[in-house]
Amino acid sequence: MTDITPVIVGWELLTEDEAVDAAIDEFGKDSTTSVAYCALTSYGQLGGAEYRFWFDLFLKLKKSSHVGWA
Repeated sequence: MTDITPVIVGWELLTEDEAVDAAIDEFGKDSTTSVAYCALTSYGQLGGAEYRFWFDLFLKLKKSSHVGWA
């Protein structure tokens, strides 16, 4: 059995804002990109709770940052 280490230890206890801050601390200053890296890093757990958490947070950030007519 494979031991799966979370991208951010304790991610399941974080609020969305805390999770974004933790992702930035881990991967850099851009929140959307940092959260996307968290999702990609946990991709091996496709369908897993951690992957879903980071992917859903990424979609939320991406949607809120969208500006324009489309």
